[in-house]
Amino acid sequence: SSLDSLGNTGEDSEISRRKSWRERRRERRAEKRLERIFSDTIKTHFRDEVEMPHRLRCSYAWADKAHQDNKIESVHVESSDWGSRQRYVELQPKISLEEFKEVQKEHFTHLDRVGQELIKSFRENLLVDQGKGRQNAELKRNCLAFLAVVSVVDWIIVSL
Repeated sequence: SSLDSLGNTGEDSEISRRKSWRERRRERRAEKRLERIFSDTIKTHFRDEVEMPHRLRCSYAWADKAHQDNKIESVHVESSDWGSRQRYVELQPKISLEEFKEVQKEHFTHLDRVGQELIKSFRENLLVDQGKGRQNAELKRNCLAFLAVVSVVDWIIVSL
């Protein structure tokens, strides 16, 4: 069967055409919400929850670096200007992949299971989003109950 513009097979598009416009709209809204939550998860998970920049800096600092005997090296640099200023530049030691992997396996295991981390974070974000919906529904219910009680009390006061 051929694919339509949404990537569905002909049979799936036939089923979707039989649905009412409300059902199709509800599905589109749910898909958009899930896509938004997933894209937010991908953007923020490693930055906020795993604190990747911090962990990478720590992994670099804790690694045993063979380059420059793990010491900062000062290099004398002459600028090519006509003033010929001279200055010192500090070079940090470089780290090899093997040296990084050794520290990463001990302190930063998130990199070995990226898919699991993203799905776990997506699930948490989805549960938070669903909780917000329940909380908003409860708030609306409480507000309407309060308004009804105040209206009844007001009507009783006015009728006296």
